[in-house]
Order: sequence, then structure tokens, then C-alpha cells
Amino acid sequence: MRLFGCEIFSYKKIIFGDLIANQLVLFEHKKLFGIIIFYFHGEKQDRFHTHAFNAWSIKLFGTYVEGILDPETKEVRYEERKSILKYFPRNSYHSINQSKGCCTILFQGPWKRYWKEYKDGKEILLGWHRKIGG
Repeated sequence: MRLFGCEIFSYKKIIFGDLIANQLVLFEHKKLFGIIIFYFHGEKQDRFHTHAFNAWSIKLFGTYVEGILDPETKEVRYEERKSILKYFPRNSYHSINQSKGCCTILFQGPWKRYWKEYKDGKEILLGWHRKIGG
């Protein structure tokens, strides 16, 4: 539901490659902050992405493998998410992979106007209304 520029109690399913993210937005106002619950399951996200915001994530249960992309060298390292609390800086590339079910709650800060995806060797610039260039 949208109310006064806020998203409140809305659900959607997001599919990136073989990974599914069920997303429940508790509250999101892009200029202020957001609180979102995610449930991840599947094999592999088909892209890396940054965020338009800095965020803290609390893992409620389960686990996933995170792919972390070095934007300079394009090298990727994979690590299992074991920590309960994790910080995601807005400009770091990552992907969510190999999860049999992991539930997290994300506390996001105010959105910048842009973020990026990296897929098939190409960087794509995204904005609040999605694809801008790339």
C-alpha cells in the first residue's frame, strides 16, 4: 500500500536467475528509511548489485552464500553468511546465492538517486525508476 510517498505493508516476489527473494516491506520512504523483511531461497542470483542506500541486516534464521565482486579487478569471492548482524555499504557489489531458506530484516538508510548492477560483464546504472544506462 502506498500512503503519503511511503510504501507500507506490501509484498512482492523478486526473481533474479535461480534465486527467489520474497520481500515484505514493513515501511519504506526513500528519502527517510526503510524496514524490509526478505526470505531468500534458490541457487544463484544472475547479477551483482550495489544499493542506493547504506543498510544493516539482521539474519533471523537460515543462511546463504554471498558473492562479493571487486569492482576494480572483477574478481569474486564467495562466503557463507554466518553473522547475525551485517552492514552493507551502498557502493559494494554483492549477490545472494545458494540458500535453502534464509530470512533477514533489512534496515535501510535514505536512498541516493542511483545504484548499479553488474551482469554479463556489463555495468548498468539504475535509478528510482530503474534502468538509466549501460
